Amino acid sequence: MLKVVNCWQAVASRQRDNEIAIHGGRAAGLGVCRPTNHLLRRSVHLIAAGAHKEVASAPKGSYMGLGRHAVEAILREHQFRPIRNDVVIIGRQTVYFGVDELVQLLTEFGIDPHDVNFSDIELDHETVDRLPGFRECSLVSDKGLFRLLGCGSVRALDHSAYEGAEIIHDLRHLLPRQLHGIADFIVDGSTLDNIFTPETTLRNYCDLLRPGGRLIAINAFSTHDTPYVIMPPLWYVDYFVVNRFVDCKVYVIIYIDGRDNVFYVDLDFLQRARREMGRFRSPHHMVTLVFAEKGQNSTTHLLPNQQDYRSSEEWEVFCRNLSGIQKSQRPHLVRSHCTQIVVDVIGGHRFVDNDFVAH
Repeated sequence: MLKVVNCWQAVASRQRDNEIAIHGGRAAGLGVCRPTNHLLRRSVHLIAAGAHKEVASAPKGSYMGLGRHAVEAILREHQFRPIRNDVVIIGRQTVYFGVDELVQLLTEFGIDPHDVNFSDIELDHETVDRLPGFRECSLVSDKGLFRLLGCGSVRALDHSAYEGAEIIHDLRHLLPRQLHGIADFIVDGSTLDNIFTPETTLRNYCDLLRPGGRLIAINAFSTHDTPYVIMPPLWYVDYFVVNRFVDCKVYVIIYIDGRDNVFYVDLDFLQRARREMGRFRSPHHMVTLVFAEKGQNSTTHLLPNQQDYRSSEEWEVFCRNLSGIQKSQRPHLVRSHCTQIVVDVIGGHRFVDNDFVAH
């Protein structure tokens, strides 16, 4: 077995005073020369390997990465329907797990790691910006993570060949035809919130997908970081509903003093309440984690009206499309790592506990 540093313990041994939570952050596909990192600053919060494990507190900075919520969502989806074939990552991602930690998480999620040759697991030698305390750790690479799941092709898309990206495109502009339908699974670790044209970028993600392809995107939902744009949860829901995607799940993750609560946008409530659907708000640090699955009859070009300005005819089409998504049997992909501490929640949002059960 490959001998690696237990990164969480190594960091914790240096600073035991704070817990942090990281959603991952990534500015990729931007049509500008990559500036010095202080121009793309964001606060990145990292969920440690255990729900209560203490690790070093993260300063503000431009860091890329997949933390616990994102990795758990990927593994949870793999449990439901295996991730295979072609994966496209929006910018190279630092995966904040060493080999031992990742194998432990795989086992927790019922994914058998016993046939893995640990010496063949690809380690991260490409990503540049890491959280302080992790720069000397042996971390699994983004390619290594997906190849552990049996994916054959794992490529990164960026606006340049930065950190070895294989697909070069400025996501502010529509994809060329040759890039349509090249992906079965896409991960965005915080790019939408760094681009001036998020609707074009989201459409590009969906054009990259083949029918049956899936997207996981995690982006800022508060100004605690330095997002260029902020998209509310219903912005995502509306796009995937009007374009007839077969599934869509949107979660709000709230970080408070090293703890996190996760809330799910209740599509059943939206179907009933329509225009009266509540908007989630909180003074705390928030991100959204979005899942969507493209169907055979899905489109990508339709743009929704906001619920307040939707006509009766538009509501009829919207609710008909929404009813198709409501039939999905997919379990929840994201969970809280502590008991519910946020209680003043507007209607239409359900707390997801540590067992992935919504209340």
